[in-house]
Amino acid sequence: MNSLIQASDYFYFIQLDEKGIVLDANEFLQNQCQFLNHPLIKSSFSELVYYKDFSNYEFLLKKSLEKGERKFIIDLRKVKSDGSDFYWTRWEFTITSKVNHYSISGIGHKVSPKKEKEVEFPETVNNLHARHDLMEGLLDDNLIGFWNWDIADQSDQLSLSLNEMFGYNPLLNGRGRKNVKWKKHIHPGDKPKVELELKEHFNTFGKHPFHCEFRIKNRHKKDIWVLGYGKVIKWENNGKPEIMVGCFFDISERKKSENLIHKQSQYLKTVTFNQSHLMRSKLANIIGILEIIDPKSPQIETAHFLKMIKTEAKKLDEELRKSISDSNSFDLSPLVDRESAGLI
Repeated sequence: MNSLIQASDYFYFIQLDEKGIVLDANEFLQNQCQFLNHPLIKSSFSELVYYKDFSNYEFLLKKSLEKGERKFIIDLRKVKSDGSDFYWTRWEFTITSKVNHYSISGIGHKVSPKKEKEVEFPETVNNLHARHDLMEGLLDDNLIGFWNWDIADQSDQLSLSLNEMFGYNPLLNGRGRKNVKWKKHIHPGDKPKVELELKEHFNTFGKHPFHCEFRIKNRHKKDIWVLGYGKVIKWENNGKPEIMVGCFFDISERKKSENLIHKQSQYLKTVTFNQSHLMRSKLANIIGILEIIDPKSPQIETAHFLKMIKTEAKKLDEELRKSISDSNSFDLSPLVDRESAGLI
């Protein structure tokens, strides 16, 4: 079976280590990775697929390991051999346990495209991940609105929905103001990141797309996470940007989920460390007492040590009970199940 897959011109075969590094692959898959400027072997599997799909792969792998399962199936968007776009593939991964580590082998094949809206992106939108982020925003109906920035004149025009998001009444606020409102409302903590992305876009004359996640602070002091995308559509003769257009997608809910997962992960790490430290200290006390007990000692002395062991054992039992109680009471209900959310 292995030799059949290795020689196949239909199935992909790949072997990965725990970190997703490619250990082996059949010739068919290697030929489909010509877009890489280095050998496929020892590369990261994340370079072959859409980054959000790779995140889902890592999630399913972790979930399978926790449940003791050894197989899982997932659909992944793989980069075309020429690097021009993605196409859908279906993979079955098998986890093989070895001494102190494990490896993952996968068999995949191309599948029919999922039904998605056909959107013609401008040729300048050549970043594959940017294109698919925009596509997901359109499919999820998270588009907030558009902006038109006259960089030379330092004025902007915003769609009605953007005016409302910023907290303005579009009927009372004229357009073409001398202040750039969308930049004015960038959260101070995210301004350096946005400015850097804009600078890259300008310096590469649009080849590097403006594609950035940041917070918008509206007039009501509310922070809104957005995915901003934009491009310069008109340049001055001296090569400076003149007019830029863009749009915002609302990603607040996703950011809330990511923040919640991070906080819960940090909480679990803290609980695990504290509880293990306390339990190990109690166990160390018991072991220490056992080591100094002398069978030839008087019965009253031995009884004293046994009483101490009993006391420490009760303390250890209390810590175990507390740890179990904390684990059972830890509420994971706010997390959105990634399967039901369509991430898998």
